[in-house]
Amino acid sequence: MTPEQMVGYALNQTTALTAIVSTRIYSGNRPAASILPCVNYFPLPGGKKRYGFERVTYSFNCRAQTEAQALQIMRIVDNLFNGSSGTGIYGDLNSFEISRASEVQMHGAIFEPADNLYNAPVDILFIYPSSSIS
Repeated sequence: MTPEQMVGYALNQTTALTAIVSTRIYSGNRPAASILPCVNYFPLPGGKKRYGFERVTYSFNCRAQTEAQALQIMRIVDNLFNGSSGTGIYGDLNSFEISRASEVQMHGAIFEPADNLYNAPVDILFIYPSSSIS
């Protein structure tokens, strides 16, 4: 399993999230004119590999028609992965071992006038053994 697959798997297994966005969870760019609410995620540049561990930061963009709903989705994503608070995912996740996951930056809600929607992005750092990748 790749880190991208692990992230998608975890998001799709989160009932609180899928109750809001259904299957509108996208890896990479959000499809043009996609139905809201939705989440898209992608790795940010600058990942590192050292001593048998890899670290990559993913940006999660939580979009909705209202600011409140975009923030609600962002909090669900943050709570799912943010290991710093002790509520995140540790250990084995469908054969992918996560050593640590922690919030790097939470941006609040941003209005995107071109699409008339709100985006509440959050960036989360994942650290995992290189051996986890299959």
